[in-house]
Amino acid sequence: MFRVFSCVTAEHDWRLVVLAGLVCFIASIVAVSIFHRAIASRAWARLIWIAIAGAAIGYGIWATHFVAMLAYEPGVSTNYGLVLTALSLAAAMILTSGGFGVAVANSGRWRAAAGGGIIGAGIASMHYIGMWALEVPGRVTWSPGLVLISIVLGMVLGYAALAVALGRKDKWGTFAAALLLTLAIVSHHFTAMGAVQIVPDPTLANDTLSLSPAFLAAAIAGVALSVLGMSFVGVLADRRLATRTSRFEQIISELSLARQQVEDSQQEIQDQKLRLDTAINNMVEALCMFDAEKRLVVCNERYARLYRLPPELLRAGTPHVDIIRHRVVTGILKSDTSEGAAVQFLSKLAALPFDAVSSRIDEFADGRLICVTRQPMAGGGWVATHLDVTEQRRSEAKIAHMAQHDALTDLPNRVLLRERMEHAIAVTRNGGLDLAVLMLDLDRFKEVNDTLGHPAGDSLLRAVSARLRECTAETALIARLGGDEFAVIDYVTNPAVEAAALAENIRKALCEPFDLGDHRVTVGTSIGIAIAPRDGNDPDVIMKSADLALYSAKSGGRGAFRFFEPELDALMHARRNLERDMRNAIAGRQFELHYQPFVSPVTGKVNGFEALLRWHHPQQGLVMPSEFIPLAEETGLIVPLGEWVLRTACAEAAKWPAHVRIAVNLSPAQFRSTEIVPVVIGALSSSGVAPHRLEIEVTETVIMHDSEAVFAVLGQLRELGVRIALDDFGTGYSSLSFLQKFPFDKIKIDRSFVNELSSARVEARHLARAVLRFAVSLGKTTTAEGVETKEQLDILCEEGCVETQGYYFSRPMPASDIARMLRRGAGAAVRAA
Repeated sequence: MFRVFSCVTAEHDWRLVVLAGLVCFIASIVAVSIFHRAIASRAWARLIWIAIAGAAIGYGIWATHFVAMLAYEPGVSTNYGLVLTALSLAAAMILTSGGFGVAVANSGRWRAAAGGGIIGAGIASMHYIGMWALEVPGRVTWSPGLVLISIVLGMVLGYAALAVALGRKDKWGTFAAALLLTLAIVSHHFTAMGAVQIVPDPTLANDTLSLSPAFLAAAIAGVALSVLGMSFVGVLADRRLATRTSRFEQIISELSLARQQVEDSQQEIQDQKLRLDTAINNMVEALCMFDAEKRLVVCNERYARLYRLPPELLRAGTPHVDIIRHRVVTGILKSDTSEGAAVQFLSKLAALPFDAVSSRIDEFADGRLICVTRQPMAGGGWVATHLDVTEQRRSEAKIAHMAQHDALTDLPNRVLLRERMEHAIAVTRNGGLDLAVLMLDLDRFKEVNDTLGHPAGDSLLRAVSARLRECTAETALIARLGGDEFAVIDYVTNPAVEAAALAENIRKALCEPFDLGDHRVTVGTSIGIAIAPRDGNDPDVIMKSADLALYSAKSGGRGAFRFFEPELDALMHARRNLERDMRNAIAGRQFELHYQPFVSPVTGKVNGFEALLRWHHPQQGLVMPSEFIPLAEETGLIVPLGEWVLRTACAEAAKWPAHVRIAVNLSPAQFRSTEIVPVVIGALSSSGVAPHRLEIEVTETVIMHDSEAVFAVLGQLRELGVRIALDDFGTGYSSLSFLQKFPFDKIKIDRSFVNELSSARVEARHLARAVLRFAVSLGKTTTAEGVETKEQLDILCEEGCVETQGYYFSRPMPASDIARMLRRGAGAAVRAA
């Protein structure tokens, strides 16, 4: 490298070296600019631009070399061979053009490297052919290492110049690429010049066809000016032309884009129109639009079909009056088809507001109902939709009817009844008329429903509804309130007479048998009557009064009617208070059990005790079971109360001797509960009492409500080992059938028959003895209730009764007295109290 430095500093004229570098840089600028133009061109134009770029840089390389050679002072005279000098220029142009062509044509990642290598080869070829053209009186020797380095520098820097030129096409990219290309040429030249050494030899003579340095300088200057000048002017002209062409192409592109946008917009408009037409024609509603002059703008197919419009009335601009006249005169609307009717209908439409939304219902001749909704538009005109609401109105009417009528009987329900009562009571306020309100409750309906099934019960309710319609006036309103409850209201002028006559007609009509197809049943009715405004001037108050009267009628034995009396309200208030106190009593443990023994009439031995419920009210004192037990059954409180009785009685019986039994009564409400068997099992389990020591007493009333279900529960209890007793035997008409259906362990003779055993009436005594003998003959344990005298006891012993119960032996006693009684007797006979 020292040889290269020495060559540059000692053997060259610096002024010419700078000139050579400047020529090289200008040539590089021109070549890179033309190369960028070639990249942007196509086909043959690209080849031409590549050739021009190669010529420019080729000459730049050649000019750089020979200008630098003019600056070279080897110490001997120098000339240049004409042929080799021209060949060096051709080699530079051809190879650099090839390098540019490879870089542009190839799209691979190595195109810059391949093109740079070829350009480096062109620089080397030009230099060494030019050096071959050097004629000096001496011998030329070379340093192979520096020769190789010069070639590598040309190729590497040529690759870098092409890489930058391909990557960036702006002015800074052009400058950087030209600078790198200049470095490739200059570095190669001076490295190669450092590799040469000339040894003078006077014996050697110059060729006669040689170029002198002065002539070569003039040739370089002339060609440089012409080539570089023309190339640069060509580049500038091409760039200007390219700029104009680019602008023209941009204008053409913008015009094409605008045209395409217009076409797209037109297509979009057509598509939207198609979609709009499709949407309009597939609407549920018929649609039409009229402008401010009341002329048709557009309508859909449904509108045309709805009004059967001919084609001439569907054209845009058709007057609104013509379309309306067509509806009337063709008989589409339900009206007269005369011209006068059309004029009248048009006048009606003209009266509608045109600046606000309006809606009306048009009825067609075929019964259809069309809802026409008019929506005003900005600037005048309107859009109208025509919707067939026939089914909707029918459905609404049906729903309204269902909301106000009973589904089974189609009678008005409680909602409609209250609405009609409000109107009727308002009429009574004007005086002259009263309103009779009758509340009906069918007697024995539940028995029919339970024994014959719900379909038979539904048929009976429909038959009752029909019969009520027959026996009441047209002015009367009949309603079903639910279940087997009905109400009848009607105007009366003489309440005491007319309301009573209406109630009696209803009672007699409903007492007649009903034919239900496979069955013929007889039911009655209880009726409560309230009069407005005498008994209240509010529907709720009147209904409450009639309901209280109905409760009174049912309590009096059913099959009757009662008028409301103020005392009934007081009684109902007391009943509600008693119910409230009973709930508090259950929570506050105010109930207790008393026990009455079962005694053998022969031995006087105590076989067991019956648990009897007692309530000590904090204010009222002792409340009799006949007062609170029916209320507990009606309100459902008997279920938790009965469970408490079972558990308490079993727990107390656990303290007694093993042969002493405990008897507990069960009510119908307890049997309707699905928990009765688990409750019994729980009571026995928690107390430890053996199942055979527990006796469950049931009455005929319990069994009559739902005999199959009750017998099923009794069967489960009997399987546990619990004894089952039939209480109050002889008081009901179905006792014999019950005895056939279920194997009772015990039969309890009702106290009414025991009392008749010592009666003065012979027939009563004979009947009582017959019932007693029949019960004993069944082979069951027979217990006589209500024994109060020695005479009754003797008769019972005579007839074979094995067990007695009554005041003659003991009154019901608290649990604390039982233990003392059992200890005192220690199994001995119990004597009369």
